[in-house]
Amino acid sequence: MIKGILMYVLYEYDEFLERLFFQYKEQKDIVLKDVFFDSHKYLSKTFKNYCVCSLCSSDAKRMERGFEPVVDTYSTLDVFVHSPFYKKENVKQSSKSKSERAHIKDVLALKDMYPLPKNKKVLLVDDVCTTGNTLYAAIDLIHPDCVFVIAAHPLWIKANKENIVVKSKGFW
Repeated sequence: MIKGILMYVLYEYDEFLERLFFQYKEQKDIVLKDVFFDSHKYLSKTFKNYCVCSLCSSDAKRMERGFEPVVDTYSTLDVFVHSPFYKKENVKQSSKSKSERAHIKDVLALKDMYPLPKNKKVLLVDDVCTTGNTLYAAIDLIHPDCVFVIAAHPLWIKANKENIVVKSKGFW
């Protein structure tokens, strides 16, 4: 648990996933959006029980890419993905040091007038967790019932091992 919230991790981030995410997000290879959940379509049934809320890229990055990677990736599970967050400025977390990444809480905000369904539990989703700072900031803003990420950095997993991070292909 992270901040009292159940967190699920599908894969441990490695060099292969790093290259795959880079090709998908930075080289704008949108066809790869289906790859991450290809053998995990069973998650669709569970995700439909939640109000799925994704983290976001900055407006500038979204305009440059022409798509929203996290929303598109999770949409392959045939669930509606809400996008209640925005970034107040164009910040690329991967280019920041660990201490600089902690300031994402000053950049991430909730959209005004973006109501979420009241009759479902909230599932916060992201693609990659490196330090966890973006997830922690989002948790403080939206108070989800649980969190799901496609891949988490091995150092983050190791640092949070006592928090019962689930890293398994068949947990749901």
